[in-house]
Amino acid sequence: MESGARAGLQSAAQVASAMKKKRDKELAAFRKANAEDAGKGAETIYRDASGRIINIAMQRAEARRKLEEAEAKKLQQAEMNKGVVQLADAEEKRQQLRDAKFMPLARRADDEDMNRELKEKKLWNDPAMGFLRPEAAGESKSGYPLYKGAFPPNRYNIRPGHRWDGVDRGNGTEALFFRKNNERRDRVQQEYAWEMDV
Repeated sequence: MESGARAGLQSAAQVASAMKKKRDKELAAFRKANAEDAGKGAETIYRDASGRIINIAMQRAEARRKLEEAEAKKLQQAEMNKGVVQLADAEEKRQQLRDAKFMPLARRADDEDMNRELKEKKLWNDPAMGFLRPEAAGESKSGYPLYKGAFPPNRYNIRPGHRWDGVDRGNGTEALFFRKNNERRDRVQQEYAWEMDV
């Protein structure tokens, strides 16, 4: 027959043997077939909604690059948000740590560097601060020169820059603030005086 089966009367053993041979032949042919043709070991193809092929490795690399850029931008923004004084303080602390490598382990009262550092340190609650000599006038903590003339008061006692030409270009908020504070203080004092007169 065309299928390879024998025609005519056969015993059960002959039929079983013929079926076993046929099964073995099909299995050998299946194993012989190229695994790549069957798709075994082939890389998975990913597609987007429109059907275009997506390269996963490139997308992961792109996502990682974007994440690194965002981190770098965040660090740069944090660095930009710091003022000149904070940056100078941070650099000074780093320099102190570098210098600490060469300092002796035990520092005593006769250590000149330690004494100078302690004298230069300004404490807000130091009662003897008024007796000490004033700072070097004309230069700010950040190292920039200060304005030497008189200037109108402001809420935070911030001195103008050394290039200020003396013209107040504000909208009058600071002057109004001080005038209202003075009026309020005067009114409280007058009310107290009137209460005491009665």
